[in-house]
Amino acid sequence: MAGYDSHVWSHVRAWLIAPDLLAAAPGWLPLYFAGATATALRAGMSGQSIGDFGGRIVEGWRASGAPGTPTFDPRVASTPMYRQSNIRELRLELAAQHWDSPQIEGPWCVRPGDIVVNKLAPVRAAYVSPAAKRHPADGSTLIVRDLSRATAVWLAKCLNQPGYSRLLLLGSGTLDRVGIKALESLRLPAAPPEMDGLSARLRDALDEQALTSEGMHFVRAEANEFACAGAAMSCSVRGGAFFAREAVNCESWLPTATALRAEQNSLAEDLGWAAIAELASWDDRSRLTQAHDGARVLRLRDVSEDLFVAPGDDAGEAAIPSRALAKPLVPGEVLISTLGSSFRTAYVDDAVPRNTFPADAWVRARFRETPAAWALLLSTDALRSQAARLAVGTVQQFVPPEALRSLRVPVPPREVRDRWQRAVERHHAQRRTQDHKWDALMAEMNAVFEAAHRPFAERRPRAREAAQ
Repeated sequence: MAGYDSHVWSHVRAWLIAPDLLAAAPGWLPLYFAGATATALRAGMSGQSIGDFGGRIVEGWRASGAPGTPTFDPRVASTPMYRQSNIRELRLELAAQHWDSPQIEGPWCVRPGDIVVNKLAPVRAAYVSPAAKRHPADGSTLIVRDLSRATAVWLAKCLNQPGYSRLLLLGSGTLDRVGIKALESLRLPAAPPEMDGLSARLRDALDEQALTSEGMHFVRAEANEFACAGAAMSCSVRGGAFFAREAVNCESWLPTATALRAEQNSLAEDLGWAAIAELASWDDRSRLTQAHDGARVLRLRDVSEDLFVAPGDDAGEAAIPSRALAKPLVPGEVLISTLGSSFRTAYVDDAVPRNTFPADAWVRARFRETPAAWALLLSTDALRSQAARLAVGTVQQFVPPEALRSLRVPVPPREVRDRWQRAVERHHAQRRTQDHKWDALMAEMNAVFEAAHRPFAERRPRAREAAQ
């Protein structure tokens, strides 16, 4: 073009993007050429795809439990599955159903050494250890198979990093969804030599965690069976019902509340179930006046089905004093949730993180003996049913703290409670040890990842600024 000047000057600062990086990018979005995404893109330019490493991608089980749909399969209702909510960074979070024996077979059933990736953002990838049952992964996941152990763990580690996950999602449109083609075309550098040892340690750590969780599952199942064996199923009051005078009081005239009081009276009189108020003392619910340095708030979501108070990953969240109880957690106490729609309990062991304050959605109880055993009974289906019917309000979610005192629990023999107490304490101690090992392993893997990608994170020369 006549008069064209190849040196165009501008007052806007700009980065010079190398031609090879432009060619490697799937599109022209600026995010491809900045930050962690650009580092992952540069690292993959000399790397290989999953197919080059000898792997293949299998889609999860796309089946529906709704009759009349094209993908309807009656087995969905009774088949345990690994869903998106079960996928965590490098590991599967197992629920009670996952300890059942596999019921079906298919290419979408996980195998040891597989990588399970969720499709919807945020992207997470989990390594399947030999201890995991071979249940199917559902249609919201992708399975990467036939990679060597070191390469599989390296792939999972990369996919859990922001740069690689953004590469998978940038071209997906508004849904932020990982597609098979995007995963097939993703390139990553070869696994560093250190991954041989680290991947073996990861496999062993996952197996150890699975065995610990399985032992706790069997203890919870025993407690649940004990509680449900004597508990009467709640009856429907839609067609009307007659109740004893003792079940009707001014606390609540709702039919469900009256039916629950009648059921609790029957459990106490006929089966000897005891009210929580008779077994434990209750701490006051005064609030924290000011946030202490390093204070951490234990939220409801921080406790899962195993009653364990884990160290939280909430460093970026500031503690709100008005939403936390005044005293930090004390070993030996039991926390009871006021969320009736998702009722849960926690047992505070001796190694609980210091300076941890329960959120005001918890109620603190001090049992006179075997507190872990009582916490176990409070987590059973029978007690969850009682708590759900104590909920008040428009959406029937939360239970007034005082109402929790009326919960009735069965009273097992002392030798059974002692055995449960030892089992829960042993589980919590093993979890503490395993969490420390996991943190150390993750730190080493992070260091290896950073070292492998540091050469690709060098800053490019910047275009010259406008002439003075």
